[in-house]
Amino acid sequence: MEHPPEYKEEIGACSECGNSPTQHLVQYTIATIDVWSANMAYRASGFAPLRALFRLAGYVGEVVERFNHRLLRVLRLIRSGHEVTKARSYRSQVVWEEAGRRGIAMEQLVFLGSHSDVYRAHINGAWVYFESLPIPRYYEYDAYRWMDDKYRLNEVLRAAGVPVPFIESVTGVQQALEAFQKTNGRAVVKPRAGSRGRHTTTNIRDEESLRAAFKSAKKLCRHVCVTRHLDGSICRGTVVDGKLAGFFQADPPRLVGDGVSTVEELIAAKNAARHERVQPVELREEHEAYLRRAGLTRASVLPKGEVFDLTHRSGRLFGGETRELLKAVHPKLREYLERAGAMLRVPIVGFDLIIKDPEADPESQEWGIIEANSLPFIDLHYLPLHGEPSNVAAHVWDLWNEKSPA
Repeated sequence: MEHPPEYKEEIGACSECGNSPTQHLVQYTIATIDVWSANMAYRASGFAPLRALFRLAGYVGEVVERFNHRLLRVLRLIRSGHEVTKARSYRSQVVWEEAGRRGIAMEQLVFLGSHSDVYRAHINGAWVYFESLPIPRYYEYDAYRWMDDKYRLNEVLRAAGVPVPFIESVTGVQQALEAFQKTNGRAVVKPRAGSRGRHTTTNIRDEESLRAAFKSAKKLCRHVCVTRHLDGSICRGTVVDGKLAGFFQADPPRLVGDGVSTVEELIAAKNAARHERVQPVELREEHEAYLRRAGLTRASVLPKGEVFDLTHRSGRLFGGETRELLKAVHPKLREYLERAGAMLRVPIVGFDLIIKDPEADPESQEWGIIEANSLPFIDLHYLPLHGEPSNVAAHVWDLWNEKSPA
């Protein structure tokens, strides 16, 4: 498999966006509308006529989109691209590579010379158009219209007995402060709609930090979630066709105190010993703020054996480590994730969860699912620092009954 550059993204000008910068006003508008539409879709899912109307609208949208693609092709405004390395994301690239191994013709739509993240594949005698992931008739699955809503997902999974942290959705700072009192003194604040950890603040322990976090999250969505802080690694469990197809564990840059060295000295030692594929930790204001919320500074000395995470951002780009643990996931955790997938009844979903040890009995630790992704970045499972990669794209193509040749 041809691997792309290690990182296709960089930390942007807005530190609160991390390595996935976005235009705030545009994102605010989109996210706020998304929450409204998710609420509408969720209510409609319990009313058969409205559910049928939503599905009909999706079908009509697909027909119109297909017609537009053909028209633009006739007008020579779009053409087909055949270079796999031109894929807009590595998620699309691994799907394209797997299609090639199966003999499935797949092309990228190039609009006026610009390579888009829209593709088409010739499956079962017809061209199927899709964005990055070939999800069969996605509009027929009701949950795809609301599952990216963090608050709504929490509500549904909690009712099904799947572990999730306490959460409340608020629109005002006073509501946020009241919700904070229910988190047992440690909270996370984030936009209710949106992804990639943008404008998310964790490990909040006081009202001043809560106010600042609310102001940050509010930049990207009118609706803000206040939830209980969980300790552990940020993991992604990708469920395809009801089965766990990949499990990725990402750790933030993590320090272990020795009772002598300062935080700054521990960071220097960590950077010196880091793997070549791990980016060095450079103390930024985000790290400083995280330290302050924990009552620490760069000059603080951590007690011997104490573990401290420098930020909520995880993975190699931020100085952390990654593992693919599909074969090692505890059976009960696998069961929970597959149960959550069964509740949503969708062909592909990526669950984000926080847990200290995915290989240990989940009943012995505090953990919870925090988000669901309707268009998950399955490429996470391909380039871990440790562990055997999982070919999730193979499971995705299996949804179309296009089996790999023997």
